[in-house]
Amino acid sequence: MRRGSSRSAWTLFLFIFAGIIIGSVIGNILAQYFEAPIFKQSFQIGTKDAPWSIDLVVISLALGITITINFGTVLGVLLGILFYLRS
Repeated sequence: MRRGSSRSAWTLFLFIFAGIIIGSVIGNILAQYFEAPIFKQSFQIGTKDAPWSIDLVVISLALGITITINFGTVLGVLLGILFYLRS
């Protein structure tokens, strides 16, 4: 880290988030063109089947999140951290 550099946690978050998005897209593209199992395999974390729902008669609220992780996502996170450290 450079002296006098004032990088915030938000900058790190943005680099990692951009790495996740770009890496996931690249991972899905690679999975279509290559038959290697490392590109085809992915797993999901979160509310897979149904989101949590709250029905208050006047308002219905549904909350849910699912994160899909594949080879491209992991590579994107690593590259995001690397670019953060180099900036």
